[in-house]
Amino acid sequence: MVKIVMSQINLYLKSSEKNFISPFLRILLFSIPLFSISLLSILPTYRASAQSCISGQLVNSVTAEPIADASIVVTGSGTGTITGKDGIYHLCNLPADSVLITCSYMGFETFIYRTSLQPGENKLPLFSLQPKAFPLDELVITATRTENLILNTPVRVNLISQKMLKSVPMQNIDEVLKYAPGINYSRPFGIYSTKGIVTMRGMSGKEQGRVLILVDGVPINKSDGGTVDWNMIDMNSVQKIEITKGAGSAVYGGNAMGGIINIISKVPDSKPYLNASIEYGTFNTIGGRISTGGKINIKNQQNSWYWLVNLSAKHSDGYISQSEADVKVNPYIVKSNMKEAGINFKTGYSIAGKHTVEAMVNFYNDKRGTGEKVYQPEGNTTDHDSYGIILNYRGQIKNIKLNSSLYSLTEDYKKVNEYLKDDYTWYNVLSTRRDYGWFTSLTAAMGKQQLVTGGFDYKNGSVDAYDMYYTSTDIVYNKGKMSTYALFAQDEITLLSERLRIIAGLRFDMASFYDGSFRIENPSMETEFMMGYQVPDMPEKNWNALSPRLSAQYKWNDDTRVYAMYSHGFRPSVLDDLCRSGRIKGGFKIANPSVKPEYLNNYETGIDLKPTLKSAFSASVYYSRGKDFQYYVSNGETIDMGFGERPIFIRANISDVEMYGAEAELRYNILSSLSVFANYAYTHSTILEYHKIAGNDTIDLAGNFLTDVPEHIFAAGVNYSNRIVNTSVFVRYTGSMYINDQNTWDEILLSDKYPAYTTVDLKLWKSFKKHYNLSLNIQNLFDVKYYDSKYAVCPGRFITAEIAVNF
Repeated sequence: MVKIVMSQINLYLKSSEKNFISPFLRILLFSIPLFSISLLSILPTYRASAQSCISGQLVNSVTAEPIADASIVVTGSGTGTITGKDGIYHLCNLPADSVLITCSYMGFETFIYRTSLQPGENKLPLFSLQPKAFPLDELVITATRTENLILNTPVRVNLISQKMLKSVPMQNIDEVLKYAPGINYSRPFGIYSTKGIVTMRGMSGKEQGRVLILVDGVPINKSDGGTVDWNMIDMNSVQKIEITKGAGSAVYGGNAMGGIINIISKVPDSKPYLNASIEYGTFNTIGGRISTGGKINIKNQQNSWYWLVNLSAKHSDGYISQSEADVKVNPYIVKSNMKEAGINFKTGYSIAGKHTVEAMVNFYNDKRGTGEKVYQPEGNTTDHDSYGIILNYRGQIKNIKLNSSLYSLTEDYKKVNEYLKDDYTWYNVLSTRRDYGWFTSLTAAMGKQQLVTGGFDYKNGSVDAYDMYYTSTDIVYNKGKMSTYALFAQDEITLLSERLRIIAGLRFDMASFYDGSFRIENPSMETEFMMGYQVPDMPEKNWNALSPRLSAQYKWNDDTRVYAMYSHGFRPSVLDDLCRSGRIKGGFKIANPSVKPEYLNNYETGIDLKPTLKSAFSASVYYSRGKDFQYYVSNGETIDMGFGERPIFIRANISDVEMYGAEAELRYNILSSLSVFANYAYTHSTILEYHKIAGNDTIDLAGNFLTDVPEHIFAAGVNYSNRIVNTSVFVRYTGSMYINDQNTWDEILLSDKYPAYTTVDLKLWKSFKKHYNLSLNIQNLFDVKYYDSKYAVCPGRFITAEIAVNF
């Protein structure tokens, strides 16, 4: 009988100056024996049987590392199991006879072993699996919301596997994406960045809102600004990442104009385990993680319960991110620092492998200093308190599959602003951002050649924010809500003995903006200039969009195909542009609840093939035409915010854009232990037409390039697995890109473009004595300096060393 003893964990995360991280780290340390006791109480006990049992271990033939979650099947007995975290397996109720044992795992050659079993326990020799020359095809779900092999999906899909995740030196999960083909990645300050931006297919690197980010199929882009808090995603919880290129609005609606990135979390499928690690690095960076989970089979192995808990904390003293010129003129500059802590919990119950109910809960809190301090104890800071819950159901009845997800995500964002010019000003921003929804899809197999999928999505986003001034009486409020309802349908047809595959989809979205308001309470001279732009009761606005997609491919064989696709994308405006007026870089922006969605038509074609048994090549070319793109544009007026006249901007649909490009990737396994890859992307993104909204606007952006879009991106990597020290090296070249919409000389950077730069990352790691792992990560090996639009500099070379213990 299995006994489960779970120790109660009471985590109280404070955002105060001194007690934020240390209590959390103490809880992590004290949790280790508690989790150990818990795990010992649930380790399975095997009773003696009149029949035979087998046990053994499965390892990688090249590195000798254990292979977890591999399949062990005894042919003819109808029984099987999977290996645990340490590669060990145990299976009973087998006949005392000659049996055939099959060992398999994705990315490795299948191993078959014949033996004669004796009654009772049979200890088998060590089994070694040989890595495949090149695992080309894997199952993905994001592109169609149905399970398909990559080469059966007539869309460009890139997969970041668990092997890639383990080999890339990174501090945050978004950093691994920069090595995928054609990814435009921006996180200039590393772990000290308050946000990262990941875009693709010619979309500007200034905004996250045109690329949809999912976690287990649930959107995490905030309705308020389209942003994603990458910092809150625990790297240890991620199993793989699927990247779908091109407009995906026919499947997922708004935000999916440029593509979709789906982060898929781990599902424990082995006996209980406990992992703990601690790291130390540059700028006195200290971090720790604890992860525990497992799976228990119930009712004659037909049903199962699994769980996963991840806890993490990190603290860093930081560095001076401002330029030397700023440091000389501003005596209040201090180090940009950070501290963060988080916990996520996942549990699920599976019934006969056909029905699974799953729940995920997460909490994350951080505080990041932005490098200036006048009087406040920690100076200017940003603070995120994020918490959410996701409920999933996956089921199958005969030939029908149902997937349904309910989610609720909340972020309490706090920002301290203080500065001393002629007078001292201090105000805090407090913004509550909520997103919740219900996504449901139903897939039916209509024979062997057709899959039909349909469903509905509902999501609601809101913001309720205010700026509280402490050096005056002002309180500036803004709020708004947006609801989106959608119906979609998709047909997947396979013809000509599975050589020809066609997918057609259509989605209808209806979006509503309501309860919008911008107002000022107790105004003083500090906010007097905003008084004329108050709109206490904004009008309700409604939009709709019809998004089709048609794609087809032809396969000559299992490894070679060509595909072509047309897709339509759209994106409604974010709440920040609809209902908030306030200061922005270069001037003042006013809310515009009348701004319409932007639209995009995308055309692309591509090819995949295997030039040799050990290599794989893929390439795509695309052309996209955008209409009614949203830009900040001058309304022809100026305003004095206390330091001279500044232009007034408004978000408006003022331009049509053109984006085209190509991307290619080559992967080659030189040896089973040595693999390399290289990819290149070319992008051309320009404004075709510019529609002025003010008669006295002297600026014409027609013909200009979009900002923050590098024309050339190149990435390459080498991974060498061996018994001494595993080694991986990654290189990325980011080409030059324009700084501002006018493509003119920037007085801060003294150029019209950000200069191109190249970075090299290195990781060394070694497992020893079965339970221990040491790793050394060096990011930006050659200490290359690159800058943002304010001439703030990146942290340069960043080194961390980590020791991990696995039970």
